[in-house]
Amino acid sequence: MRWSRAMGKIEPKRTLRNVVDLDSMQTISSDQLLSLHPDDYQVIRRSATRARLDRKSRYVCGQCGYAVYAPREGRTGQPYWKHHPGAPEDCPWWTGTPLGVDEVSRRQFQGAQESPLHVAIKTVVGELLRLDIRTAPDSVVIDEYLIMKDGKRRPDVRAIYGGVPLVVEVQLAATQIPIIVQREDFYDELAYRLLWLTWNFQPPLTEGRLLSSFEDIFYSHNKNLFSMDDETVSLSRQIGEVILRVFWKGGDGWLSRLVKLSELNWLSSGRAFAVAPVPHWNEDFLVRWRAATGGHGTQWPERGVLLAELAAQLTSPDIDSRELKDTDDLINCLLSLLDGRPVGSQQKNIVELLNTFLGVEPRYRFARVVRRFAELCGRQEALSTRSVQTKLRTALAAPQDDPASLTGRIVLRLFPDIFARRAIDADNASAS
Repeated sequence: MRWSRAMGKIEPKRTLRNVVDLDSMQTISSDQLLSLHPDDYQVIRRSATRARLDRKSRYVCGQCGYAVYAPREGRTGQPYWKHHPGAPEDCPWWTGTPLGVDEVSRRQFQGAQESPLHVAIKTVVGELLRLDIRTAPDSVVIDEYLIMKDGKRRPDVRAIYGGVPLVVEVQLAATQIPIIVQREDFYDELAYRLLWLTWNFQPPLTEGRLLSSFEDIFYSHNKNLFSMDDETVSLSRQIGEVILRVFWKGGDGWLSRLVKLSELNWLSSGRAFAVAPVPHWNEDFLVRWRAATGGHGTQWPERGVLLAELAAQLTSPDIDSRELKDTDDLINCLLSLLDGRPVGSQQKNIVELLNTFLGVEPRYRFARVVRRFAELCGRQEALSTRSVQTKLRTALAAPQDDPASLTGRIVLRLFPDIFARRAIDADNASAS
């Protein structure tokens, strides 16, 4: 990524303009990368890293076809596409050769493996674990290798805590994501729990951003970040139990509280969280919608309450209830396509459900959105059956609701992640 000054502002000139995702063969432009939600950016960041560690390519340059990844620019924090080392220098979008992981580490500590603070924190963590009655006697080990047939790692601290193997890795410097992912995969394979821990964490300002390495472990821990400081160490020593400070993002910025190690929740990945992230409105709505939905559809009065809430979210609280007729059936049809099994219906499978749904004339106007949604969910097999094709042809002959209609707005509001793929497809079509 190159930069220029215009009217007193630094503006990006994106050298590597687009890449190809080899899993989907979709093109992702620099502009699309910049516009991604942080959650979606993390998916790309980790997918590129994992492919690199497996000696494969996931994302490749749209010009030279060489593997790329998506770091953040140091001054702005904006993600951009960058070639991995070894890319052909005659590529018109060539972005230069980045430093390797080992070289970055050497420069951080003038040749040492870790900072003096890192060493001190490991010692304190080991001390506090030994004081905690949930730690198995003589199980605390500091800075010694765990060896497997496929490799070895030297955890900062490990112990048997609450009857389960636990590794604590101290995160202070800008550890690169390949190291983070490699360690997580290694401990996952050993069935060790892993706690990334930093020291005296100071949240960025409301509009600021985390260092990329902190952001990476923040996502590892279900959008929690764990830290220790003078107060947590003192309290841990007083009560004989490991106390941490957990940070998470709330509506008004960063929040924090003290939490005991014994109180943490553990994900199937082996990483911990203390505070579950607040789901997006649409995710919470669909959870409540599913809870109100049985084999015979979505029941009153819950259905009426939820549809009124949906209308309010569309900034249209004055929508007449008649305008929402069949909306509940449409939502259940889309949920069925998402799940791969009927939702709110006694039908036996998706083909039966589509035939029933598309066989009612007032629902003909939904045919185009249902077909597109099915394609995005990978339900082409159900769409291609003769009976469904017949129903689709009949329904598509009628006027269809478009994205600006009430139906379109409802579907885009409830399933933004699914229809984000539609936007990318549209961009690709216009560029081809």
